[in-house]
Amino acid sequence: MLLLAIGLPGLLLAAKTVKIAVAATVGKSFMPADLLKALALDPANPELHYHLGLAYCNSLEDFHPTEGLKQLHQAIALNHRQPVYWSGLASACQALGDKSCADHAIQRILELSPMAPHYYWEAANHYLLEGQADMALAEFRKLIELDPGFAPQTFRLSLSMVDNPQEIYQEVLAGQKDAGLNLAYIGFLIAHGEGSNTYPIWKETLAGNRPFSLSSAAPYIEWLIHNGQDHEALEAWQALEQRGIVEKPSGDASDNLVFNGSFEQDPLNTGLDWRIRKEPYTWVEVDDSGAYLGQNCLEVDFTVSRNEEYEPATEFVPVAPGHAYLLEAYVRSDSISSDTGPRLRVLDPACASCLNASTEGTVGTTNWHQVSLSFSTSPTTYWVRLSVWRPRSRSFPTDITGTFWLDAVTLKSAGSGDKKVLAASPRPS
Repeated sequence: MLLLAIGLPGLLLAAKTVKIAVAATVGKSFMPADLLKALALDPANPELHYHLGLAYCNSLEDFHPTEGLKQLHQAIALNHRQPVYWSGLASACQALGDKSCADHAIQRILELSPMAPHYYWEAANHYLLEGQADMALAEFRKLIELDPGFAPQTFRLSLSMVDNPQEIYQEVLAGQKDAGLNLAYIGFLIAHGEGSNTYPIWKETLAGNRPFSLSSAAPYIEWLIHNGQDHEALEAWQALEQRGIVEKPSGDASDNLVFNGSFEQDPLNTGLDWRIRKEPYTWVEVDDSGAYLGQNCLEVDFTVSRNEEYEPATEFVPVAPGHAYLLEAYVRSDSISSDTGPRLRVLDPACASCLNASTEGTVGTTNWHQVSLSFSTSPTTYWVRLSVWRPRSRSFPTDITGTFWLDAVTLKSAGSGDKKVLAASPRPS
């Protein structure tokens, strides 16, 4: 009897443990029949009630939403501090059109897990489906404050449901500490055809005086340049210079309109700096040996004998309409085989027939020497695209090989007052 008294509780505990273990094994199934068997063995297990509730609400064969809600409520009754149970209840109530139930469940989720970003995503989606855009945007704001990685999804979903980019900005982003989020939103709007809505956001980003990178601002600058927003592009670039985000090379003269004209720093490949394009059969790099002026120059190698048009380096330069300019540079060459050698060209990107001029080409082997071009802009020219250009040859020898170097590129006014015009006069609307 003594042994029985000692062993019986252990046997009962072992039996209970076995039942729970069996219930847990059976409960891994998502079939309602299996979950019911598991609950018969372990009826106080909230996890089993939760999974059974989901199964009843989502099953195609055993769809019993009323019983599903009952099971979800039972799971919460057994453990009301588990946010995932409230999340399941919110989804079920929303699917069944019970707004009050879903709203309450969403509130409880956020109370229980105030630092879990995915629950704010769930809450925002819930409010969007309920047509409560203001509450959805408020949750989106909290979401990206906790995890900026949700920004792309937030922008996409917000813009698909709220057709007002400025409202989204004010409710979700305005006043955020991370200026990069503003610029990510600007980039998103540009990529989705809403570039015309970005200027106020850019101005507020600058006014916030928070740090950001050139790479994050580049999509905005590029959109301005390629969409004829001349004054705004120049203004934005100057703002980047003032903030030290873009450093003006020390060798650039104040009256030289060409940025980084002596290649003393690696081209930024964006904005108003040089853009180096990797074209077939050419090699382009900043050369730090044998420069004409300073430490660096640009080297272009034509590596394979071909008769192709090349434009391996370009830069957008702001100019004033109806004014005279002088372009000068120093070049040298080694074994340029074609009679049509590389040169500098200025082109009005908006109207090639208004301005398209170039210096003489460089052929053969030459020492450093100056090339120049005088030209006047048309009444509608606000930018020129300055480039290293090699046109196709029409006479023998047509193919080009060899090496070309460029340094000390300057573009200066040949008239009076041009610099003031550049800084102050936007294109007429």
